Amino acid sequence: MHLLALLLAPLLAQLQPLPPQLVPFDSPEGEKLLFESTAHAAYFPLASQFTTQRSTSYCGVASAVMVLNALPLAAPVASEWAPFRAFTQENIFGPQSPVTAELVAKGGLTVEQLAALLRANGAQVDASLANESSLEKFRAQASAALASPAHQVLLDFSRAELGQDLGAHWSPLGAYNAAADRFLVLDVARFRYPPYWARTADLFAAMSTTDLDAGKQRGYLIVSPRTGAAGRIEVPSLRHRIWMFGAAAIALVLAVGFSLGWLLGRKSGRR
Repeated sequence: MHLLALLLAPLLAQLQPLPPQLVPFDSPEGEKLLFESTAHAAYFPLASQFTTQRSTSYCGVASAVMVLNALPLAAPVASEWAPFRAFTQENIFGPQSPVTAELVAKGGLTVEQLAALLRANGAQVDASLANESSLEKFRAQASAALASPAHQVLLDFSRAELGQDLGAHWSPLGAYNAAADRFLVLDVARFRYPPYWARTADLFAAMSTTDLDAGKQRGYLIVSPRTGAAGRIEVPSLRHRIWMFGAAAIALVLAVGFSLGWLLGRKSGRR
């Protein structure tokens, strides 16, 4: 019975403990790593869109939704919040999407599939498989992207290589600390693990594993708005809307007054 409880403990826990090589984001050390990070411009727009995946296979979808909402891209109307617009884990599968919710439900997304889903929603995506990159190249590309609010980074990795439980996973990166050589992983499975700082070498090793669905190694995506893609639709301030309404009302009154004056003038001229 005791052995069964140990085996079931990860399933029953509200949050699983992080292995010692990972630094919890909400710890004093984790907070210090962010304050002293060398690349964190992408963190703030991304953190404001932090999302939990809706099911165990939706880690890639939730990561994509976070990134798309953090970028200045036009979003579709969210049916549950209409007429407001936002990317959600439902409407990201638009009519032009090469990826369907049914496909995701079967076991998640490969690097190529998630890249295609992001491109269908107005993003520019540079995809790299671990065996086509290197530790040094990944560090340089990812840290440079995180230093810009117009770029985001998504990672496809094996949890086991980080000392976590088994399984493959997608999550966005939030920041990079050069002194510690660690990236902040904003884990979208917030029911399972909290955000944490991981060593660059460990993350690259976690990507250097085979995705059996793709028959290829895992990797990372550098995401930015596609040139020419429609930009985010901003809501005017309340003062601006009141001013516009007032101006329109005045214009309408003047137009009606002019029309009445013209009609009365014509009527008087016919007498």
